[in-house]
Amino acid sequence: MKKAFDFFVFANFWVGLCAVAQGLITYIFINTTPSPIAISVLFLATFFIYNIRIVLNYPLIIKNKDNYTSDRMKCVAAHVDLIRLLTIVSVIILIPLSLLLPIQAIISLSVAGILALAYSLPIFKSKKGGLRQIPGLKTLIIGLIWASSTVLVPMMASGEVITQQLTILLFIKRFLLVFSLALLFDLRDMETDQKHNLKTIPVALGAVKTKWLCFFLICIHSIIIFFADIPVVAPDLIVIMLIYIAINIYLIIQSFPRKSDYFYLFWVDGMFVLQYFLFYFIKYMP
Repeated sequence: MKKAFDFFVFANFWVGLCAVAQGLITYIFINTTPSPIAISVLFLATFFIYNIRIVLNYPLIIKNKDNYTSDRMKCVAAHVDLIRLLTIVSVIILIPLSLLLPIQAIISLSVAGILALAYSLPIFKSKKGGLRQIPGLKTLIIGLIWASSTVLVPMMASGEVITQQLTILLFIKRFLLVFSLALLFDLRDMETDQKHNLKTIPVALGAVKTKWLCFFLICIHSIIIFFADIPVVAPDLIVIMLIYIAINIYLIIQSFPRKSDYFYLFWVDGMFVLQYFLFYFIKYMP
């Protein structure tokens, strides 16, 4: 059972479902039935992007498979052939499926995809790890990628006329949430980033100030929901949001010193899924 769970999390099926959950939240707020094609595209695209580095580093992973100490890399090394196969299959399905989307959704997906590839891959000779190596850009790009893919793609795929105000609000809320949670991963990697002279926000600010920044971003995200969305969804959302904020604050506090891979890749990422279930409960349950 543990091996299956590890594969589910560390082979990036879980983060794919996190993207799906955030896409479904967009459909809740625009009050439209989810598009199965758009939701499938979100999962496949996220699964592919998060695994592309595993595919490209396949020879290195095979070479060092007996030397890894982290739970994540031990699992990846043990199943690298299967992960590579599934990643290739995912993009083979993704390409024709994405062409079934409206042109506006395809454009939004393409922009997010280009950003994601530029983030991960060495597009500049001087930046071996892609745009993520440029000081200050790492977390910003992650926020833009997730906001573009999980807000704009579902909106454009819906075929509905959506106001500019609603689009901007949803984009900002999604960006703030993703940015704040992504900072926890930067906190996890802070000591490693310092050794490699990678200028991330936690490296620049330190752990304590970064946690306060996360608190601030979550508060702004929640305030926008309180004032802009509660009348649209339900007054009971106040209680639900307070619970959600409390869980996020706990995770922020616990994020540094470094915890296990499960803490970040399951529990922190799981906040995307939890938020969907909370909104779904408020929206649809009697």
